Order: sequence, then structure tokens, then C-alpha cells
Amino acid sequence: MANLAGLQNALNVSSGRGSAAVADPSDAPTPRKEPRGPKPVSKTPVPIGRAGRENIAAWLPGDFKKSIRLIQAKKPDQSLQDLMAEAFNDLFSKYNVPTVSE
Repeated sequence: MANLAGLQNALNVSSGRGSAAVADPSDAPTPRKEPRGPKPVSKTPVPIGRAGRENIAAWLPGDFKKSIRLIQAKKPDQSLQDLMAEAFNDLFSKYNVPTVSE
């Protein structure tokens, strides 16, 4: 807080509101810590299909999207979400971490 008091003093001096006296850091107010409670509840309801799920996104070059759409064209019965879940499980297997089954 001493740094903040020094900055405030410099502002006061430069604006002509105060003298060049250095403020005592012990005079500075201590910051109040707000008690942390539970997360606020969202006002918008979560769609049933998204309950208990997490969004995983990445900004990748367009060729990634083209390739996954080509796979989707070969497997029209699978959604993009199904294909991405399969790709993640393949990655998890490669690195020997638990896979996820739905």
C-alpha cells in the first residue's frame, strides 16, 4: 500500500492539491476482503442437453474444420460432437489417460 500512497501523493502534488510531504503508509486504508460465498446462480436456465457438460473449444486453422467435415461426410450418422469426442478419446489413449464413455 506504500506504493499506492506514494502515487496518490504524487498526483496531489502535481495537481496542486497537496504538499510534497510523503504520506505515511500506515495511514492508508486497508482493503476490505469480501467474504466469498457460493457462486451466483445464473438467471438463464441451462438447456437440458448441456446439463453436466463442459465446452471445449480451440481456434485452429480452417483445414482442421475441412478435414473433420470430410470425415463427417463419410459417417453421416455421427454428429460433429460425436466425432470430436472420438478424436479426444483417441488422444487420451495415445497419452495413456482415462478415456470417457457416454
